[in-house]
Amino acid sequence: MIQMAESASIEGAVLSALRAVNDPELDESLVELGFVDSVRVDGDCAEIVLRLPTFWCAPNFAYLMAHDAREETLHVEGIRKVRVLLKDHMCSDEISTGVSAGHTFTQVFPGQADGDDVGELRALFRGKAFGMRQEQLVRFLLQAGLTAQEVVGLRGRDVLNASDPDGLRLEVNGVERVLRGGAPLARAYIERRQRVGFDSDVDAPLITSLEGARITAEDLEAHLQRTRRQRISMAFNAMMCRGLLETRYSLDGKEGGFPTR
Repeated sequence: MIQMAESASIEGAVLSALRAVNDPELDESLVELGFVDSVRVDGDCAEIVLRLPTFWCAPNFAYLMAHDAREETLHVEGIRKVRVLLKDHMCSDEISTGVSAGHTFTQVFPGQADGDDVGELRALFRGKAFGMRQEQLVRFLLQAGLTAQEVVGLRGRDVLNASDPDGLRLEVNGVERVLRGGAPLARAYIERRQRVGFDSDVDAPLITSLEGARITAEDLEAHLQRTRRQRISMAFNAMMCRGLLETRYSLDGKEGGFPTR
């Protein structure tokens, strides 16, 4: 009974770790999308079964998700080995075997990389996620009453607290404001900024282009229109993937729906 309880606890920790793994194209958690079929822990070995919306999901996308699931799980205390199984996919065997062995995409699919294993692909989607999360945050700030000039004038130090349950704590023109509902949006955007290579310089502008260029108040709306198209495309793809997955596996639309033991 004690051993079973310990395994269940570790399985819960693995599941929590997997929540940090995103579909690279959709920038949403594999767990929330329902892509995690099951989690099992036996001693120091974890087995993760992944399922995707279609048989033909691009191999490089599937590899990235399986690879990241393995890497995050290896950080869980008590886990030394991770076996990732990708089921019902045209490259199930290659990806399951290769990722579980710690092989790169180039080793699994020789000659099919983009020049830097899958680094260019990962950078492309990180850039898209940056734009989407920025647009969500900026729209929120504008709706909360900030002017375009105030938004583009924000710097890193002006984000006083993005973890307060009462809301996002900002300093605007020397005045502290609490914006209810904004903390998750700010956290998501700041994390995506770090992923694309922006450092944590508190004096740096908070809202910039992907290349780090300043955005003026006059150009802000045009900038948002460009990123809005990207966000809508990603949201539509996420909705379509959820629908395909639910149809393929006769799910009820709830998150997860998988056993942990």
